[in-house]
Order: sequence, then C-alpha cells, then structure tokens
Amino acid sequence: MVELYPVGGNQALIGGRQPVKTHGYRYQDDTNRAGEIEYRRGVAAVEKEDPARFIALIKQRMEDTVDIFHGLDKKFNIGIHKDMVFGEFGAERAQRILALIHEYGLEKAYAFDISPDMLEISRIISETCYRPEYNGKQLPHEKLVLVAGDFMKAKENIHPQQLDFVFCFATIHHFPDPRPVFQAAHSLLKDGGHFYFDREALRSWLGLHEVARLGAYLRHGRIIEREYGILETQFSLEVWKEAFDTFQDWDIRLKYPVPVLEKIYNVDFKKVSRNALLSLMAQSFGGRLHGILRKGKQLNR
Repeated sequence: MVELYPVGGNQALIGGRQPVKTHGYRYQDDTNRAGEIEYRRGVAAVEKEDPARFIALIKQRMEDTVDIFHGLDKKFNIGIHKDMVFGEFGAERAQRILALIHEYGLEKAYAFDISPDMLEISRIISETCYRPEYNGKQLPHEKLVLVAGDFMKAKENIHPQQLDFVFCFATIHHFPDPRPVFQAAHSLLKDGGHFYFDREALRSWLGLHEVARLGAYLRHGRIIEREYGILETQFSLEVWKEAFDTFQDWDIRLKYPVPVLEKIYNVDFKKVSRNALLSLMAQSFGGRLHGILRKGKQLNR
C-alpha cells in the first residue's frame, strides 16, 4: 500500500528535524509554496473528476521518460537494474517514476512533490495504465513512497545517501536559486549516484526566454502559473555552473527549443563556459538546459 509521508513527519523514513542551513542561498518563501499548492490542488481536482481527459498526455510523457532513460543508460553505461533506488523531485502525479518502476522492475522508489493532491493521482495512473497486465501482482504505485512537501526541507530530514538516481523535469525554475536543489540531490545520492534534470532555462540578456514562454501560453490558452505566485525563474551562466560543480562530473547540453534551430544550436555547456564567443552567444539568446551529473566519480562515457 502506498503511504503518503508529509515532510517533517515522524515515520520511519524521516529522521529527527535539523535546522535548515541556507548557506546564503535564496529559497522559496511561504507565498510561493502556498500558491503552488493552491494551483496544483485545482489541477488535481479536475484530473480526478475526469481522468480520461489527461491520461493520453500522461502516457506520452511516460513513454518519453523511458526513452530518455534508455538513452542515458546506453550512453553513460549506468546499468540500471531493479535493485536501484530512484527518487524524483517535483514528481507531480509521479507518472515518470511510475514508468521507470514498470520498465526496470524497480523494487522501491520515492516521489517528492509539494502537492499531496497531485501525488494521490499516481494511484489512478498506475491502475489505468498497468492493471490489466499485472494480473494481481504488485502494481508500480504500490512500490512507490510518496513524500508530500517541500523537498528542500525533506533533504534535512531524510537519511542521506539512500538513492542511486535522482531526477526532475521542469522543476528547478520554481526556485529562486538552483544551487540548493543540486545540493539536495547530492546529499540523497549514494557515492557514484546520478542526477538528471531537464527542461530548464539559461537566462537570456535579450529576454528571449520570456518571449518563448509567453508564446507557449498564448498558443495553448493556459493560465500563467505566476498568477498564483509560483516562481518562474531563469538563471545566469555563472549560477548554473556553480550548481553543476556540486558534482564530481557532469554532461550538460544547451539548445534552443525551436525545431529548426535545435540541431544547430545544441552545444556542450563546458565549451560554452570556457569559450568567450560561445558564452556571449549563449547569454544573449539563452536556451534550454538538460543533462546528467555524477556524485564522487567520473561519468562512464
């Protein structure tokens, strides 16, 4: 049975609370967190009322996630297997980590999200997508530990070095500073563990990241999350570089999220940070960041 653990609770998973160390970094304030919880409560209510409306999109995201991890496993010789313990930050409905539990037969995984309402949808997804083929066996969501709350505080309470792999999609930009997020992942990972992130932005001096975001919302008719006080942040080259250097080794790509330019403007972040011309171009035009990092060891290239 899935258990929903609130951050700071007294379950076996959670240790005694320790003071949160800020290290001079900026964190979400109470208004940001409350706005995100309110927004996602509304989203969850709609999806629970009529799951058929969203399940096709969720399945596509699950398929995309499996494809990404197949690629990572092959490129970096990770050797993903059922006894590895995964964790996802900003898991929403936990659809991505459910897909990985199913694909690799993972025995245990953790889904962290600020919204308990969203996390509860993981059961609907699991039963809708997997019930027929499991035929009485333990479903993916029954292997999942749901941790509801701000994972930046959870890292101070959950025993360190439990996880083999941590990942997140479109999550880091909801914080005012990426460095504590990378430190949180680092603290939960075992030595040699990996952290993967995707769908994050490098700040553009020309403000092009804002133009792209506004265009997407106008095309799809979505409510801008900022109306709820949710942070939508893009970070500078220097701040991203410092965040990446939390880890021993990393492989990060910068690309421009437009189909025509994606193949042309797709560069190694290390080259960008070391080359004055590339750095100038990157900071002028911005772009989308994704990549993998490893704790304590070099990546297997």
